[in-house]
Amino acid sequence: MTFGEHLEELRGSLTKALLWLCAGMVISLWLCADPMIRYIQTPLKAAIKQFHADRDLARLKYDPTAPEVQALRQFITENALTWDLVYDIPEELMKRVPANPDQARDPEQLAELLKSLPSVDQLKPRMQLRRQDIGLSAQKMEEPFMIWMKAGLIIGAVLASPMIFYHLWNFVGAGLHSHERRHVYLYLPISIGLFVSGIALAFFVVLQFVISFLLTFNGQLDVDVELRLSYYTTFVLLLPLGFGIAFQLPLVMLFIERIGLIETKAYIESWRIAILIIAVVSVVLTPADVTSMIAMMVPLVILYFLGIAMCKYLPRGRGLGGKAYDPR
Repeated sequence: MTFGEHLEELRGSLTKALLWLCAGMVISLWLCADPMIRYIQTPLKAAIKQFHADRDLARLKYDPTAPEVQALRQFITENALTWDLVYDIPEELMKRVPANPDQARDPEQLAELLKSLPSVDQLKPRMQLRRQDIGLSAQKMEEPFMIWMKAGLIIGAVLASPMIFYHLWNFVGAGLHSHERRHVYLYLPISIGLFVSGIALAFFVVLQFVISFLLTFNGQLDVDVELRLSYYTTFVLLLPLGFGIAFQLPLVMLFIERIGLIETKAYIESWRIAILIIAVVSVVLTPADVTSMIAMMVPLVILYFLGIAMCKYLPRGRGLGGKAYDPR
């Protein structure tokens, strides 16, 4: 095939892959985008309810971990309640307020009522529980729609990924020898498995700890957080993506070793330096909080030694890492 014919074949493969991506996006917007956006808010809402319950109990001089307050703690958490301190106006003064509720809410009348207090000491403090709304807010009118489209695109790419890869593989695989295609069939499932494992660890385990840590840290500084829909969804999407990419470490190590840049012995001797590099990478690929950094660093250290084992024990065979030969 000429160069122009290769470009035409590439254009056809990319067009078919793009059509499948559009089809996946349409299906995801129709069926999956709304549940997805609601689902990713679940760990955030649970963490906020727990944080508010612990903070309010601590402000009332209770130990949130004490066994005797666990029933109250659970009740507050499940019902998303918060404590309010209110001051009751003496009943004899309230009789001066007109019975008409609309008139009673008149600011001028209420101001006159408060002025008639002989002393502020007559105000009686009282605690009450109030249900609070927990959720994400949007400061721009188009923000929820753009997040909805982004969720649809991501889910659509996942749904259509088999056909997208099929068309791209038809173009790439036609130019590979049989032994090179075997390497793809071997290492591609491993790569996908590592990527999915990283995403699952980040979303189902790490995310909850990261949210709890950040809320607790802000609470220690007495900083109130206004939860934005766009920021949170970007955070939820980037954290698992960083984990998925970082979990490719064993395959990267194997590739570098097979092409002869680094020997297995060098991996073993440089494990201390490798751990330092992993720590730096964990800071870069996570939101730079201690919890998510450690949560990424520990699995990567394990994967580093897994990469050493793969370099040492996986057979080389023909092609990648094997002796040169003529495949014809």
